[in-house]
Amino acid sequence: MKYILIIILTGCTVNKQLNLDLSPSNEIVISQKSNVSLLNRIRVNPGIYIEGSGETAKVFTKGVTSINNQKEVLFILDGVKVGSYSKVVNILDPTKIKRIEILKNANDIAFYGFLGSGGVILIKTQ
Repeated sequence: MKYILIIILTGCTVNKQLNLDLSPSNEIVISQKSNVSLLNRIRVNPGIYIEGSGETAKVFTKGVTSINNQKEVLFILDGVKVGSYSKVVNILDPTKIKRIEILKNANDIAFYGFLGSGGVILIKTQ
């Protein structure tokens, strides 16, 4: 499916086409190429909850954990477990992102054990 995202920033309008693969496994793939920050790229997913902003933001998936016991999403960068958003944002150049895959399904995140129990975001770079 193709969606058109319109972002309005201080009077400027930018049109971006997103290729979103909405599969029944509750997995969402975001493929877009631009210099938009990683946080804004994953924010377009309705299954993501972001607390805070900038390098100190915390990323959670909706529906994976209870409200009282939220666990941050595990970021995997090119197959390497990096950790939370605050760790990945310091080592990742957003212009090099080729693909972002968000895993929320219990079968998909089971491979990552306790670290991935809050959800997993796979990032593939060029």
